Amino acid sequence: MRACVLTWGCQLNVHRSEEIEGVLERAGFRIVDRPEDADVVILNTCMVRKRAEDKVVGRVGELARLKRKGVLIGVGGCMAQGRKEELFKICPGIDFAFGTSDISLLPELIERARAGERPAHFPAPVTLEPLPVRRRSTFSAYVTVAEGCSCACAYCIVPFVRGPLRSRPLADILDELVGLAAAGYKEVTLLGQNVDAYGMDLKDGTDFALLLRKVSKLPIPRVRFTSSHPAYMREETIAAIAQGQNICEHVHMAVQSGSDRILAAMGRGYTREDFLKLVERLRTEIPGVNITTDVIVGFPGETEEDFQETLSLIEEVKFGTVYVAAYSPRPYTRAARLPDSVPREEKARRLKEVLELTRKNGLELHRRRIGEIVEVLVEGYLPEKGMYYGKTRDFRTVLFSGEEELVGQIVEVRVEAASPGAMEGSLVKERIA
Repeated sequence: MRACVLTWGCQLNVHRSEEIEGVLERAGFRIVDRPEDADVVILNTCMVRKRAEDKVVGRVGELARLKRKGVLIGVGGCMAQGRKEELFKICPGIDFAFGTSDISLLPELIERARAGERPAHFPAPVTLEPLPVRRRSTFSAYVTVAEGCSCACAYCIVPFVRGPLRSRPLADILDELVGLAAAGYKEVTLLGQNVDAYGMDLKDGTDFALLLRKVSKLPIPRVRFTSSHPAYMREETIAAIAQGQNICEHVHMAVQSGSDRILAAMGRGYTREDFLKLVERLRTEIPGVNITTDVIVGFPGETEEDFQETLSLIEEVKFGTVYVAAYSPRPYTRAARLPDSVPREEKARRLKEVLELTRKNGLELHRRRIGEIVEVLVEGYLPEKGMYYGKTRDFRTVLFSGEEELVGQIVEVRVEAASPGAMEGSLVKERIA
């Protein structure tokens, strides 16, 4: 049988899709890229915002035409874990559903669906399950170091659909990384919903700083990690980033708001001043570090004054990128019980202002780099631009003219032009790694 896996959401979900494909491939399925070529289509979903759910519902509707040809449709991941049996009413065209754990049972669910059942499996995500991985890249790899989150942010559904923090044993992570190094991978990204909290549940002295120090000794040119929580970023972790030669100069650390009043209502565990001190420490100890962030606008009770404090924080910090979203109530969360007091139109205006400020800052930061020679890991080709693209160590996008054989290689590019979202340049040296 042929299977196609479609993905919504974060890097953890992208990697989970690689694991879903690994489980299916081990069971004899052939993985295909297009739903039209598949016998089974699986939607691996996100539930962080309502918009993500709406997209899944729309996609299931679009795929309904394939059911006439006998194609099975399954929905899994966070949306399935959160909605459970209700999912079959929300998406009446699906044949089976599964949550965020016990992925190894997926082939059995598919067989039951083929026999005419509409099976569902939503166990509580309380354990870690080792799974085979079908990697989609030959040069850049995701490695999960922890699942779930034990924070209690008022707006966040992750602890409900991903479960509490569960850290992988350090030895297991290192074994996987040694294998990736031996296979010639140029880059790995360590994943966790709250990656800085890695090891807190192990009770054996293992922590994220120790993991980074171990990884820094491996022959992998670039090591990244995401996502960081400001309340859990420790001095030892900052030192490990600064001292690790292969640890990239990029920290994605969600601030969510610049208002102390809203941060307290969100249950974030830090103040604006705490965050700014952390930014100062990062930039002092890691020269050139690119700090990117997430922001929510329109949280219940957010006033114009609160929003202006968020804008001023963005301007003060000069984040490399701000990923901004309008607040939407999520089931099971504390914030869902609060009045959604900011009108939709006002949320849209605030979101637009954050995007405009981010673009302004992005252009300014990229223009400063004109004339520099930067190292770029080439990721692919953009037909609409007629150029190849890749990322610098500090996670900035660079466009340049090149050849297909450079994909997966680290090259040197001289920056010659800038836009809000990327830098452009020309090759100086090919294949430095």
